[in-house]
Amino acid sequence: MKTSSCHTPPSGKGLTARYRHAAVVIAITVITALIAGCAVLRAPVETQLRISDDEVPSAVRLLFSNAETAYRDHRYDVAMDLYGQILSLIPEGKVVSWAHLRRGEILIIRKGYREAVTELKDIPKRFEGDPLFNEARYFLARAYTRLSMFDRSERIIAGLLKESLTTQREAALKALTGDNFAGKNRYSDALTAYMTALDIGPGDVRAAVLKERIETIIDFHLTMEELEEVYLSCQNRFPAGYALYRLALSHYRERNLERASQMLDQLLERFPGHALFEEADMLRREIAQQMMVKRYAIGCILPLTGRYAAFGTRVLDAVILAAGVFEASRESNVTLIIEDSKSSAAAARDGVLKLTQVDGVIGIIGPMGSATSLEAARAAQERSVPILTLSQMENITETGDYVFRTSLNAAMQIKTLVDYSVNHLGMESFAILHPRDRYGTEMMHLFWDEVRAYGGEIRGVESYSTEQTDFGKEIKGLTGLDILEKTAPAAEDPLPIVDFDALFIPDSYSRVAMIAPQLAFYDVTTVQLLGTSAWNNPDLLSEEETYLNGAIFADGFFLNSFRHDVRNFIDKFYAAFGREPASLEALAYDATRIMVDVIEQSHIEFRDQLRDEMLSIRDYQGITGETSFSPTGDAEKSLSILMVLDNTIIQIH
Repeated sequence: MKTSSCHTPPSGKGLTARYRHAAVVIAITVITALIAGCAVLRAPVETQLRISDDEVPSAVRLLFSNAETAYRDHRYDVAMDLYGQILSLIPEGKVVSWAHLRRGEILIIRKGYREAVTELKDIPKRFEGDPLFNEARYFLARAYTRLSMFDRSERIIAGLLKESLTTQREAALKALTGDNFAGKNRYSDALTAYMTALDIGPGDVRAAVLKERIETIIDFHLTMEELEEVYLSCQNRFPAGYALYRLALSHYRERNLERASQMLDQLLERFPGHALFEEADMLRREIAQQMMVKRYAIGCILPLTGRYAAFGTRVLDAVILAAGVFEASRESNVTLIIEDSKSSAAAARDGVLKLTQVDGVIGIIGPMGSATSLEAARAAQERSVPILTLSQMENITETGDYVFRTSLNAAMQIKTLVDYSVNHLGMESFAILHPRDRYGTEMMHLFWDEVRAYGGEIRGVESYSTEQTDFGKEIKGLTGLDILEKTAPAAEDPLPIVDFDALFIPDSYSRVAMIAPQLAFYDVTTVQLLGTSAWNNPDLLSEEETYLNGAIFADGFFLNSFRHDVRNFIDKFYAAFGREPASLEALAYDATRIMVDVIEQSHIEFRDQLRDEMLSIRDYQGITGETSFSPTGDAEKSLSILMVLDNTIIQIH
C-alpha cells in the first residue's frame, strides 16, 4: 500500500479555490494505487551554492560579472551571449561548469529542454557532494521530465536525494518526482510525492503550486474509494476538505442525495474557513431543495385575475383537462398545484418560489405574457426547476437550461407562411398592413426579412393604431388611391393600383374581420390575404365571411381536423367546458401532456432528470402537431396551412 503525506497549511495561506487554479497538463485516467497514511520527513542539511572571485579567471572576470548581473535582471538574451563568450575563452574549470549551468537554466525557462540537456549533461563532478554538480543534475532532471523522459529523470533524482541538499531543493525534487508519476498516469504516487514535498517545506510560492496540483488530482483522477482514503487518512488537514467536497459531488451526480448531504455537512462543520465553503453550502441547499421534490407534483402559473384573467382561465381549462382530472378511468398520480400570476411579473416570480420551496413541484407550466414569463423563467432557472412557458416571447429560453417554450413562435409561423406562398402559390410581391404594437411590428419585420430571403419583394407597408376601426387611409396608401384621388378628374372614380400578389395582416381575428370588408369597399379584391395563428378563432367566421374567403394563415391546430386524436380532444373539451377550444387551449393542453407523459413514463425523480428527458423529446405527437425541443429548449413544431373556405377553416397543407 502506498503512503501519502498530509500537510496542514499555515493559517489557510496558499489555498486556491477549486475552479480558480490552472489545471496541470496531465491526462485524466484511473488511479490503481490506494492512498493512505500521513508522514513527515526530516529536514536535510543546508548547503550553499556559490562561486568565489578567485575561482573566476581574471581574463573573464568582467564578462562573468556582467553575465551574472544580466541573469539576475532576467535579461536572458544578454546573459546567454556573455556565458557563451566565457565558454569560448576558457576550456575548463568551475566557471565553465557555472556557465553551462546558467545556460541550462535559461533554456529550461524558455522551454528549450533538448538544448538544456546538451548544456547540463556533461558538467563534471569535481568532488563528493559537489553542490554545483548536484544543481546541474537537478536541472537536467527537470529537462528530462519536460521531455517525458521520466525514468531518466527519476534515476537522477534518486541519486540526488542521497546528497546533502537545501530544504527547498529536496522539496523541489519530491515535487519533480510527483510530476514524473503524473506524467506516467500514476496519480496515487504523484499525490504522495506532492504531499511529501509540502511536508518538507518548499516555500510559499512553490507550496501554492503543489496544492493546485493536488487539488487537480483530487478533482479529476480519483475514484470514490480513493477519495475516501484521502479523507480518512488526512482528517482535519489539507487536502481532506477537497476530498470531502469531491466525494459529495460524486454522490450528488449519482443521485445519492442523502450521502452527498452528509459529506457536505461534515465539510461545513469541520472546515468553516475552507476555500470551497460557499460552493459546498450552495450545493447543500440545492440538495435540500431536491430532496423535498415530489415527483408527481406539477405547478401551473396563470393570470387568473388582472387584465389577462380571461386568457388565463381559458388556458387553465386545457391544463386541467390534460392533467386527467376529468378521466375517472385513467389512473394517474399527477397532482396539479395552481398559482395565480395576477397578470403581474412580481406575482409570477413569487409563484415560482412558492411552488419550488413550499410545494416541491418537479416542473412548472406557464405563465403566458412576456413580462410574467420572463420573470418566472429567471426564478425557475435560479431554483433549477424545469419551466415550460406558454409565452411567444423570442429568446426567453436563453434565460437558462431549465427554461422551455412550447408556444408557436413568430419566426416559425412566418417561415411556414412565406414558404407556402412562394413555393406553392408562386407569389413574388407582397404588401404588409400591420398594427402599431409590439406584435404587429415584430411580425412585419420577420415577414419582410423572410420574403427577401425567398427572393420576393415588399411593395408597400402601412401601419395603423390599435384603436382604429376605419382603415381607409392605410388601404389607399398601399394602393396609390391617396394620390390618384388628388390628381384624377372630379367625374372619375380612380381604381386602386394593386401591384402586389398578397397582403399580410398580422393582427387578431376581430380586427381582420373589420379590415376585410373595407378592402372590398376599395376594390382590393384580387389579392391573397395572409395571416397568423391569431386568426384561428371560430369568431373569425361569424360575420362578413365572404370577404375572407380564400384567406390563409399558419397554425398547429384547427377545429375541423380529421385526425382522431384532435377530434377526441375537441369532444372532451366541449363535454367538460361547454365550448370549443382555440389554439391557445390546444397549445396549453400539449404543453401539459408533454410534462405529464415524461413524468409518468420515464420514472424520473429529480428536476434535472425532467429537464434532460424533455430536451430529448423528438416528434411528440400532440394536438398541435409534432413537437421536438431544440438544445436551447425551444419547441420545433410542424405547422399547417389553413384556409377560410365557405364559412369554415380547412387544412390545405
